[in-house]
Amino acid sequence: MSRVRARTVMAVIFGLLSINAWAQVLFSDDPPLLAALQVAIGIAGAVAARGSWVGASWAPAAALGFGGITAAMLVALPGILRLEPEARPGIWTGAIAVVCFTALGAWYLRRVIRRETTAPRAGSDA
Repeated sequence: MSRVRARTVMAVIFGLLSINAWAQVLFSDDPPLLAALQVAIGIAGAVAARGSWVGASWAPAAALGFGGITAAMLVALPGILRLEPEARPGIWTGAIAVVCFTALGAWYLRRVIRRETTAPRAGSDA
């Protein structure tokens, strides 16, 4: 997969996750704390999508920020929604999956963006 295509895929993934968070804010009857966390996730996802799209050096940090906020929201869900104790293992599994996905995504973005910025440009004398 080409470097630009890989960044595009990451940008689309973060963009869709951001849209999902905004849909939760706009079209659900969630408690205010959960809605506020969804707003933060929507903003973080949009920032990560934009950074991935343009190949910004801060894109990996934005991806990690998105993952951290999302995982924190998942871990807080039992208290916010007063879920049964049986739901907690599944929520922790989801939070761990989010952290793993975003950590791998951030690592990959860092690798791709670093290669793009250090690669010789076409037509240069290097």
